[in-house]
Formats: sequence, structure tokens, C-alpha cells
Amino acid sequence: MRTVETQAAARTQLLRHFTETLCALPPEVSLALRHPDLPHAVLHGGVVLSGDLNHPDGWATFDIRYWILGTTPNTCDRYFDLVTGAWREWGWASRDEGDARIRMGWADTPAGYGFALTRSVNGYLSMAGSTPLFLRDSVVGEPMPTRIAWRNGEAVSSL
Repeated sequence: MRTVETQAAARTQLLRHFTETLCALPPEVSLALRHPDLPHAVLHGGVVLSGDLNHPDGWATFDIRYWILGTTPNTCDRYFDLVTGAWREWGWASRDEGDARIRMGWADTPAGYGFALTRSVNGYLSMAGSTPLFLRDSVVGEPMPTRIAWRNGEAVSSL
């Protein structure tokens, strides 16, 4: 069972991993909870889930999903391959599968963070991340950003 000290520490590292993944993509790409082409498909700011069934007392994980903006149905497979390629290059345990309609990719970091990449039927990309277990009553920390984007050559996040 992999654990982290606090929810705040888990969220901070999860944000680092999202930002590192964004940095593996061209600067026109960003991550956001809202997609301008999908006004009714707003993603939430993350959720704390009950932890491992083998260790239910007070343990939880944090999960969040972002849209990957700046791709099109014609370019989404290229960006999908860039993301999964970066994960493999970093030594994350990775796998992907899918068909002409839907494609999924997964990765797990050595520290127990998990990621899922999804190409929808319509060619939209989204990426989810989850933390290792932390004590549910630990310090929560800052909320996750609503957007992670490139600005002046650096990846920055905004609430």
C-alpha cells in the first residue's frame, strides 16, 4: 500500500505530474476543467474517494480529470502518442488500448500516482489523475487549478 503524508502533499505532487505531462506537449495545448466546444461537459475540481478496501479506516485518494485543449479530432492521436510516450520515457508503467472510436491509455508512477488518458468518440482528449492513499483527516491544501497552460514559455496554473 503506497501512502503519502497528507492530502495537501498528494495534491501538490499530482499537480506536478499534470504540469510535467503538459510540458511534454506543444505550447498550444493546455489542461482545463471546461472545454469551449463542450459547454455542458464541465469537469469538477476533484473528488476525495474512500480508500483501499483493505485499509478503510481513515484512508482516501484524490481524483481529478482535465480536458486537453488545443487538439482537434485530426490531431488527437498525435497528442495521445506524445503523452503516453512521455510517460513511458519517464519509466512509468504504461499501457494503452482502443479501437477506431475510443482509445485509452494508463500509467502508474513508481510513487503510486495513477493517470488515465481518454480519446472520446468525437476526438476529444481528457486526462485523469489519482493520488496514492493519504489520511482522510489530513491537511487538504490548495484546490487544484481550473486551468494549466503555457505562458511565456512556462507551464502555469490558475484557479
